[in-house]
Amino acid sequence: SILRVSRISPRLRRMRLTAELVRNAPAYMNPLGERELNLRGFKIPLIENLGVTQDHYQLLDFSDNELEHISNFPVLKRLETLIANNNRITQLARNLGQLLPKLENLILSNNSITTLDQLAPLAEIPTLERVCLTGNPVVKHRHYRFYVIHKLPKLRVLDFQKIKPKERDAASKLFGAEADTKMVDEEAKTFTPGVIKKRKMTDEEKKKILEAIQKATNLEEIDRLERQLNAGEVPV
Repeated sequence: SILRVSRISPRLRRMRLTAELVRNAPAYMNPLGERELNLRGFKIPLIENLGVTQDHYQLLDFSDNELEHISNFPVLKRLETLIANNNRITQLARNLGQLLPKLENLILSNNSITTLDQLAPLAEIPTLERVCLTGNPVVKHRHYRFYVIHKLPKLRVLDFQKIKPKERDAASKLFGAEADTKMVDEEAKTFTPGVIKKRKMTDEEKKKILEAIQKATNLEEIDRLERQLNAGEVPV
């Protein structure tokens, strides 16, 4: 059933997120039965004036805007899904967990997050179960997936791939020791997109990857293992 659908004048596009724009934006019940507010494609530079929603929505869609920060939310106790694909996001507020206490799904594909350090605020949103960061430079970091898994113990799906028990174990081993965590954090702050630091692999580690390549059942798996070999990563 449709809650509200209205046409927005082209003149309103590229405007700030005014209270009027929020009130007049398309709102409806989506196929999942969630109350959704559609704020896509207005070239919004800053999140503001969401208090006028009176916390009616379970899903907010900010895709195709010009946001640089995910911040400035009022307390929204009903919000479960936040979508902000195709923006310019580089920063996440550290108090999102307090302001969005039921947030389970965070979709930030195709933004400008480059370092693991920029993802640290995710740890303040313990309710997250599904996160997508595809299309951000940070996904090229060799510790990216393990870092996010470590920060979010309740996370079930990352970048549309279910998290496996062995990935949780590997994340725990990598970040469990304080010294290792400090090392990775320093690397996180200095990571350059597209440049992955390699380390010299032991003969045993090389043998493990080569054996895995021989046992691979398809080209996709072989390509993935070869990339790990080139990057100095060992399959877990």
